[in-house]
Amino acid sequence: MKIRSVTAGFRNRLVKLSFASALLFASAAANVYAHGDDMIASSGEMGEGPGIQATVDGRYLASGAMQSSDLSEIRLQVREVAEALGYSVKWDARHRAVLIGTGAYPAKSDGMAGMTMAASTTSGMMTASSTMIELVLNGKLVTGAADPMFMGNKITAVADELASALGLHYQFNAGKHLVSMVSDRALEQFAGEESQVRDVLNGKGMTPEVDKDGVKQFTLTAKLHDWSPVKGMLTTAWTLNGQVAAPTIRVTEGDRVRIAFHNDLTEPSTIHWHGLLVPNDMDGVPGITQDPVQPGGTYVYEFTASHAGTFIYHSHYDDMVQVGNGMYGAFIIDPKTTVAGDPNGDFKADQRYDHDYTMVLSGFRVNTTGEEEEDYFTINGRSYPDTPAIEMKQGETARVRLINTDTMEIHTMHLHGMDFQVIARNGSPVKSVETMNTVMLGPGETVDLAFKATAPGNWMFHCHILDHTMNGGDMSGGEMGGLITLVKVKP
Repeated sequence: MKIRSVTAGFRNRLVKLSFASALLFASAAANVYAHGDDMIASSGEMGEGPGIQATVDGRYLASGAMQSSDLSEIRLQVREVAEALGYSVKWDARHRAVLIGTGAYPAKSDGMAGMTMAASTTSGMMTASSTMIELVLNGKLVTGAADPMFMGNKITAVADELASALGLHYQFNAGKHLVSMVSDRALEQFAGEESQVRDVLNGKGMTPEVDKDGVKQFTLTAKLHDWSPVKGMLTTAWTLNGQVAAPTIRVTEGDRVRIAFHNDLTEPSTIHWHGLLVPNDMDGVPGITQDPVQPGGTYVYEFTASHAGTFIYHSHYDDMVQVGNGMYGAFIIDPKTTVAGDPNGDFKADQRYDHDYTMVLSGFRVNTTGEEEEDYFTINGRSYPDTPAIEMKQGETARVRLINTDTMEIHTMHLHGMDFQVIARNGSPVKSVETMNTVMLGPGETVDLAFKATAPGNWMFHCHILDHTMNGGDMSGGEMGGLITLVKVKP
């Protein structure tokens, strides 16, 4: 941590005020960056100009960051960073303090209040003055070298010191002109969801309760929940049982299924069993087959799993919001019997495979609006490089169930290094298999493909609509993201 004497702090502030006064002419929301000996204001829009962008848990701050002309210091607006973490922010005029979070200004013991500095422009046109400003977090004074000060009519602080005071992990990437700050909450969420993501990939279904009549009973609860598509990113997802994709429901054809749906959202919802053959009153369409399930309400769906295949379940209320932000999952019905595969023939939908994987394709709008496409495309709720890999040994066979739950986007999934055969579409076996390396899925479609791991190595498996292979709508430095995973084949 930096240690500054009071005298040194005053000298530093006087120097800063000499260039800060020039900023008073600029828009309060301007993003400022260094250019020669001056401070230049830019709009702060992503991709416009060389301004420094700043993120908190992956979300861009509107005003970005400011850098001194000698490149020695980066500053951020205190309010923007604190509010991005969900803190309330108030100005305590009496004590000249920014109150962040809960609590009031604490009893003062250091005798620093009321100390002022002033600087004037060389032209004499204006004077910028400042009283020592302090930061208070949840009722406690923030110590250290955050050095809060007015720039224009906004209070800024030294970026890395402010991040440290707020418990954020700080990184500045000079090549990308990007300040990244990540909370422990985001890192803990990422770690906590790892097993859920892997269970979906591996086709592991929820464990049902089985009643005395043999009915398999499941519970789904709709609720808002944190989700981390990539490490260091945190968004609010609309979830079923707190995860994206929702937990897989896996049963055998002929099973009687009962699913209790609880709505813990603040708006109505229903569940639709996409592609399954169910009674009309179980179809989950609000206003047509049932009344929507109100907040706090419950609806019980019951039907027989009629035929084997790969299907989907998803919300059918406020679809662009609820489905578009995570309320979807895989519904797999296994056949009662399976057959051994023909080592010299085509793959079949009802044969046994060494591996059975599920890939639910969708995305999140993190820094875009509902009218724009997702900026984080996901496989089972994760974006590359944080998508778990498909792992096989040379000579093994795999079935991969592709499910496109995206609300608008077509995806074309391409496998490097090996061909595959499409064995089923939309829950039904194909009449004749087709060998290919790229397959297209529209929204709401499922495709089952199968292949043999013939070539050792790490092979990309990705969407070939290439702007779906970027994170945050960007591929700076050639970094890939989005709808990519690896098929790792060991010899």
